[in-house]
Amino acid sequence: MGLSSKWFPLDTPATPERIRMACFDEFTCPFYTTMDSEGVLMPLVHEHLMMPWNDLRKGDCCGLLEAISTGYYCKSCDFFVHKKCGESSEFIKHPSHPDHTLQLRSEGCNNCCNLCGRIIKDLFYRCDLCDFDVDLHCAKNPPPEVIDIPETHHHKLNLHKELIQFNCDAKCGKITGAEFPYVCYECQLLFHVDCVWRPSELKHPSEVNHSYHSLHPLKLLTGQLPDNSDGKCRLCARNIDERLFYHCSPCNFTLDMRCVLNPPQQSLLNLNAHDHQLTLLPRLFSFTCNACGLDGDRSPYICVQCDFMIHQGCLDLPRVINIDRHELRVSRTSVPGVVNSKGVLLPVFHKHLMMPWNDLRKGDCCGSLESDTDGFYCKSCDFFVHKKCGESFEFIKHPSHPDYSLQLRSYRTKTCNFCGRWEGMNAWYRCMNHCDFHLDLYCARYPPPEVIDISETHHHKLTLLKEHIEFDCDAKCGMVGYGFSYKCPECDLSFHVDCVWHPPEVNHPLEVNHSYHPWHPLKLHTGQPPDYSDGTCRLCARKIDDRLFYHCSLCNFTLDLRCVLNPPPQSLLNLKAHDHQLTLLPRLRSFTCNACGLSGDRSPYICLQCDFMIHQDCLDLPRLININRHDHRISRTSVLGVVNSICGVCRQKVDWTCGGFSCQRCPGYVVHSKCATRSDVWNGKELEGVPEETEDTEPYVVIDDNTIQHFSHKEHYLRLYVNGFLCDDNKRCSACTHPICLQSFYGCMDCDFILHQNCAGFPRMRWHVLHNERLTLFTNETIFSCDACARFSNGFRYEHRGITFDVRCGSISEPFVHPSHLDHPLYYTLPDEEIKSCSGCKKHRSDVLRCIEDDCSFFLCFTCATLPQVVKHRVDNHPLSLCYGEKASGKYWCDICEKETNPETWFYTCKDHRASLHTKCVLGDLSSFMPRSTIEGIKKSYEVVLNNSVSRPLCSWCKMHCIYPIILKTVGTSDEYFCTFVCLQSSW
Repeated sequence: MGLSSKWFPLDTPATPERIRMACFDEFTCPFYTTMDSEGVLMPLVHEHLMMPWNDLRKGDCCGLLEAISTGYYCKSCDFFVHKKCGESSEFIKHPSHPDHTLQLRSEGCNNCCNLCGRIIKDLFYRCDLCDFDVDLHCAKNPPPEVIDIPETHHHKLNLHKELIQFNCDAKCGKITGAEFPYVCYECQLLFHVDCVWRPSELKHPSEVNHSYHSLHPLKLLTGQLPDNSDGKCRLCARNIDERLFYHCSPCNFTLDMRCVLNPPQQSLLNLNAHDHQLTLLPRLFSFTCNACGLDGDRSPYICVQCDFMIHQGCLDLPRVINIDRHELRVSRTSVPGVVNSKGVLLPVFHKHLMMPWNDLRKGDCCGSLESDTDGFYCKSCDFFVHKKCGESFEFIKHPSHPDYSLQLRSYRTKTCNFCGRWEGMNAWYRCMNHCDFHLDLYCARYPPPEVIDISETHHHKLTLLKEHIEFDCDAKCGMVGYGFSYKCPECDLSFHVDCVWHPPEVNHPLEVNHSYHPWHPLKLHTGQPPDYSDGTCRLCARKIDDRLFYHCSLCNFTLDLRCVLNPPPQSLLNLKAHDHQLTLLPRLRSFTCNACGLSGDRSPYICLQCDFMIHQDCLDLPRLININRHDHRISRTSVLGVVNSICGVCRQKVDWTCGGFSCQRCPGYVVHSKCATRSDVWNGKELEGVPEETEDTEPYVVIDDNTIQHFSHKEHYLRLYVNGFLCDDNKRCSACTHPICLQSFYGCMDCDFILHQNCAGFPRMRWHVLHNERLTLFTNETIFSCDACARFSNGFRYEHRGITFDVRCGSISEPFVHPSHLDHPLYYTLPDEEIKSCSGCKKHRSDVLRCIEDDCSFFLCFTCATLPQVVKHRVDNHPLSLCYGEKASGKYWCDICEKETNPETWFYTCKDHRASLHTKCVLGDLSSFMPRSTIEGIKKSYEVVLNNSVSRPLCSWCKMHCIYPIILKTVGTSDEYFCTFVCLQSSW
């Protein structure tokens, strides 16, 4: 691409202004070849797809800062390119080198820019004919030969085009190599080019994305830090300069300007500090530095291969030094006393050098356990090969395939023709004659017999069935079987081969090396763990079994047998819990789980890309679920972001900077991850990818302002009557079975069907706190016992697979407001070990509604919560009201049963408050049955009748006068009555 002569004649002197004007259009043609929603491909700049990004760091393209912070970023490589650099043309004509075209290159330069003398970082323009190089910054903004900037220096400064090392008199503190300086020849002062020449003003954007905090943008703040900040930079721990810093308030993440402009590298290699690659863990995290032994509280560099952590300030510790306290040289070591052995190359099994090792795990070679735990181990790949497998012959003759020799080969997805297994095997013996016969290494050494007779396993002989089938192992091992099995034809039982056939006895060695503790061998212990141990496994936190465990006394490192035999994988990918690869950090360190917000004390899985930590048991958290506390689906999010939020299940405070579940329709509704996934809250169903149910839950259709058609009574319309009757036992709601008493109701225009206005609105399907499946409203008349209050009823009910609630208990939702406790709402919080005493009946209950205020100990059982506030009884001409107990020194008596009443329990009282009537005496045992309905017994039928005759009948079972307002009468008789449902059942 050339320049127009009318813009810039080549015989015109090349001033910096003219150069910039001439070069402007040459830099507006991007050379990326692909751009879509996934990112931008810039093959001349970087090999991977790059995302649009803005960042204040120096660009990896030119090594300098830009006024405009937009650009492109490769997250996997932590590589940032300015937008201007990324959109540079491949070929340009430049006024500083007018005779030839310059080509954009990434290698082959002379190390320094011919215009400014700075070391070229990555990209540059080059003329091969003249051996001329220009970095990207100078190509766009060439430094002038002479500058006159009085605010920097009172004399003119000249660009000295000679590579020299110097101390910059701008007192910038930067230590650089040899480069061109600006020089004041009168004062003999030297300055870095970028300390005095700023072609464009650097303006800090109000918001930036940062590679170490990809969840939210960081916002520019000035002045005092937020109250919840610790006043330090998350990455370098320096005190924040109050003039300018960047902060994310949802995550309480703060960076100073130095770490925004020049963040620490994401990974480091070839350091004095450690032999393996180190990766930055950019989070608040208590740890002990393996290099200096001192504690740190944030952003260490870690080695995921060998449990190594180091302060950023300890990265440059020397390896061999002289000190004035010792005559000889002293050398730095990570752990004294660790001696490396020579490695072994086993090309059939693994491509890397492997170290002699002993381990109790199943071998990656044959997928089985061995009595001899010696073997070979690749630490970088966490790959273990038994010694017997590793020393297998390349060619063998085997009795299972006598006609041809078998050769040891490397395969991943073959099936053994002898036992049917295929999982966990890395190498096989294969027939040399290409008859597709494969034999795994374990069967090659220990071929399972065709028939076995092992009386302690089964009393019949078992035959090896050489057919691939799916079966349930009758050894009750808990594993689903697929492949060859041992079968008992007489009993029709099937067993895994390795559940009944044990060729060598597996003996636990006295000492093993373990991949998660490479410093020292672990020794076999029996009995109680040492006193200084916390008694739990380092990896899984389970309590140590006293019988057998492995322990390192030097490091106080303990593993149970399960984690020795089957350790958790070193890395995990494609999980619901997180989008990136997670790596196990096997050490004792306090952390907060990003998935559930709770603290942990050991061995989390971490994401090295985005500052994420998670408990091992939170890895399988679902993404989208229904819970019984909320009508809508809730979804898991990595950062809740709702400040001062309360969990919708346990009613405790939620850490808004951590993960949890939230409702997309109700912005303020959040739930702890652990609370949402409890078995008594969640039904265990992951709903990601499952269409949301669209059933119509509305119970009625509106005809007009005062008329509805209810789904339980479709044959007629129902009309609204406001205020209701005074109290009439003959006018009862078909849903809750209670009388219409001073309440608005819907009445049928053609028959005597009645519903309270409130009961008519109960949805056809709903969630309930006492059951983790959605309940359906049933209206057909049948007898049931409510699982919340234990009352018998034949009214409407909510039901799901044998769990049933009457509509009074089934309609209770949170928050629940009761007249007895108007100051605070009540909630059904998670049940604990303690049985609570109901404030109404004083009985001990496990399922109660409670007040969550700290200074309030109010509990209410479902029976008392659903007692009617006003009832009509023959004992008084006026309605009775529910009294919520009172302190009294005298004795109270019930006028119905003529027995003493406890005034501290709830009771019904009359208008002048002179009566104290037991709630059971007022309501009776059958208050939830509809009068005139029929109960079918074993041999007889019974009618529900009102006990409103002048004389009270005798109960046929207890022989007492029936004192309750509703009783049962045997159909077809005139004098056989039962006062309670218990009396009726006792008579059967």
